[in-house]
Amino acid sequence: MRRSQKVVCVVPGNRAKKLRRAHRAEKKTKSRMIHSGLIEADLFELAPCGLAIVAPNGQIMRANQLLREWIGFRGGAPEGQNLASMLVGEGAAFFASLVDSLRQDEPAEEVFALLQRGNGAILPVYLNAVLRRGASGAGRGGEMVHISFISAWRRTEYEAELRRGKRAAEQLASIVSHSSDAIVSVDKGGRILNANFAFSDIFQFDRAEVLGARLSELIVPDQYREQFEKKLRRAAQRPIKGEIVRRRRKDGIFLDFSLSLAPIRDESTGETVAISAIYRDVTALTRAAEHIEFLLREVNHRSKNMLAVVQAVARQTARFADSPEAFTDGFMARLAAIGASHDMLVSRDWRGVQVEELTRIQCCELIESEESRIVVSGDLIEINPRAAETYGLALHELATNAVKYGALSTTDGWVELTFALDPDSQTYRFSWREQGGPPVDPPERNGFGACVLTRTAPQSINGESCLEFPQEGLTYTLSAPLSQVAMGGME
Repeated sequence: MRRSQKVVCVVPGNRAKKLRRAHRAEKKTKSRMIHSGLIEADLFELAPCGLAIVAPNGQIMRANQLLREWIGFRGGAPEGQNLASMLVGEGAAFFASLVDSLRQDEPAEEVFALLQRGNGAILPVYLNAVLRRGASGAGRGGEMVHISFISAWRRTEYEAELRRGKRAAEQLASIVSHSSDAIVSVDKGGRILNANFAFSDIFQFDRAEVLGARLSELIVPDQYREQFEKKLRRAAQRPIKGEIVRRRRKDGIFLDFSLSLAPIRDESTGETVAISAIYRDVTALTRAAEHIEFLLREVNHRSKNMLAVVQAVARQTARFADSPEAFTDGFMARLAAIGASHDMLVSRDWRGVQVEELTRIQCCELIESEESRIVVSGDLIEINPRAAETYGLALHELATNAVKYGALSTTDGWVELTFALDPDSQTYRFSWREQGGPPVDPPERNGFGACVLTRTAPQSINGESCLEFPQEGLTYTLSAPLSQVAMGGME
């Protein structure tokens, strides 16, 4: 039996060294590859985003830890599951379209999708995908889809917040743009940066005239400019609210506004970069307040006048009354006549009355069924409050006398009442002429009515009067300057 022989290969020294170095290098390369593979595996497994390697048909070949948790495979493996079924909506069609795009070398970057989590919740994600070919165990042509999933919760919330902020800004801009208040922003020098539609409408300036103009020169009256400049400087530091100011329109008309000023600050630095001004038109309110103040003064003035008139009527009625009953009847009737004139004036805010309507009011209670027996004609103008009181009292005395003793005491009598305006002398004449009544005898003594007609009435309007008693019927005229009678004249 032969003994085995050991074959020894003798290699020259230099070559042996090279072989040893190559062997050591090969061992290091294998070690690096193993180490690199471990590192790559760790990076894949512990990545802060979801990672998956998926076949073109949607079958999951590999998934990292985070993706497994998302889709409900915390303790198991999702390999073999179909990713398309985990996408909300038309998942299969979506994934097939994604693969087709990748095969045509179209990138899939930041594609938004909704991933169905294992607990039933929906997770919005952004996915990035690439198609790798030549992979072992892959499908057609060795294709594999490498997909990364990034949770979109924070990004979605941020974008939702941005959308909410944008909507809020758009709503605020719409409110400002369509507000009925004039709203304008100016720089710290007072030049207009922007203005809403109402500003142009209220102040009647074109937009081209507004932008870049100095606000104080555009609408602030000269006497208020220095005061306004001081307000702007104050408003750069703190808001100013609700001050009543007067401003000028383009056509020179003055309007009253409630003005609010406020600084507009840079969010990052807090520095004032502009100033907002809001003008709310309160002209109607200030005019109403002025009118109320005027009316209160008028009430005070006219109350004193009325008290004086009532006192005079009481004294004169008592002077000419034959008995207490006669005083009471006469006094109450005259107060009613004064009250009727005042009711008309109050209903018109003391702006005057038409003489024809005044005649009807004063005479209708005395001759209600025979109103047509007083024929009114001539220049029927609107007279002022003082003339209305005077004419009203005179008409009452004339009508009362006519009903008791004159033309209206019979069925055949009537009265011609004429108002005439003389443009040359600028006088207004009131004429009362009775006809068809009983023969007239001049009174033996003048009573209160004659006193009113010949003294009180003409004196109150700086006029002249004439009371006559021809046999065919009483006549009376009262003439006064038009400025003392007509509305717009002395009240």
